Amino acid sequence: MTGAVTPTVVGVGTVPNGTHSVPERDLALTVLRDALDEAPIELGAVDGLYMPAPRPWTQQGFFSTYLLRVLGLDVSQSLEISTGGTSGGHAFHTAVSDIREGRVETALVLAVERNSTIDTTGPYFEYILKSFDAEFESPIGMTVPAAYAQSMQRYVHEHGLDRDDLAEIVVKNRKNGAENPEGLFDDAPARDEVLDARPVADPIRLFDCPAPCDGAAAILLTGTEEPSPSGITVTGTGFHHEPTHFLMGPDADPTELPAVGQAVDSALDRADNAIDDIDVFEPYAPFPHIEAMITEELGLAERGQGVDACLAGRTAPDGEIPISPSGGCLGRGHPPMVTPLLNYIEAVRQLRKTAATQISDAERVLTTAEHGHLNGVTAAVFAGGCD
Repeated sequence: MTGAVTPTVVGVGTVPNGTHSVPERDLALTVLRDALDEAPIELGAVDGLYMPAPRPWTQQGFFSTYLLRVLGLDVSQSLEISTGGTSGGHAFHTAVSDIREGRVETALVLAVERNSTIDTTGPYFEYILKSFDAEFESPIGMTVPAAYAQSMQRYVHEHGLDRDDLAEIVVKNRKNGAENPEGLFDDAPARDEVLDARPVADPIRLFDCPAPCDGAAAILLTGTEEPSPSGITVTGTGFHHEPTHFLMGPDADPTELPAVGQAVDSALDRADNAIDDIDVFEPYAPFPHIEAMITEELGLAERGQGVDACLAGRTAPDGEIPISPSGGCLGRGHPPMVTPLLNYIEAVRQLRKTAATQISDAERVLTTAEHGHLNGVTAAVFAGGCD
């Protein structure tokens, strides 16, 4: 890793994924309080605030500036960004960069989302439609599951896979999520239940989809010149964007995720690690075939064999490449603006040895976030203290 200052996580805070009746402000204050309770700093030390922009239906606009007033913070840097599922990733990466470059000393990265306040068949659907090509896709009523259904169909066809085997990825993640006290679900469906669930967008069925919910998370970062052996450091970050938008692009291949590979390569290069050095993976994988494709993109399985990795138990918590021990998007619940931070916090807890489903001897964790499909990806590597 280059640079004299190492970003170090000193506090994290979350609320359980689910339905929350309090305003977004109160959720934000709750997770910030919990993060401060862990950290050896006072609130006044925070000189940078970074967050994904809350959804358009959030009652309070200009949320970051409003929150600065509520907290009485005088900051050198602030950011409120909206890039879909990578919003939290970009906020976190900017905080990490500002600490590395000495622009801030203590950064607060925060995300909050309440999907329970909106009817998914009304304003939510109108909001989602705007993310597609306004001339060709939006008028036909394109949806996110419909976009991923196309890539699932092509992925299964290209590799001659049994579509039913994808259910095992759902079952694995739902089992992991049921062990997570902050997850949305208390139990896991069996394979037959996944396959018999109501169709959403052929061949995607209900349990193949991430469940939108309310959530909030906060991470406090500081810069240290000599990281403590017990500290959790951000050793590498990366980003890449392909010239595609959802499934549209000159060379878009719906069976591959090149942006994932390039973002991860950048993060690993900065961390001076190889993929074999990673002990735990917490990817942003909102549908089961996406987890399989990520497994392949990272070189953890050959092309077309990502599903086999799950079937063989390689991606289970006790497997050689544990993927989403927290449950991930499918098993934990999915407030998209918050999900990247939940991945980071799972990384921190794995390295602190306090995770709900703890991976033994975890020393390095790789996380990703994506916006849309096959286009923009952030990646981050976390390490448990000094090597």
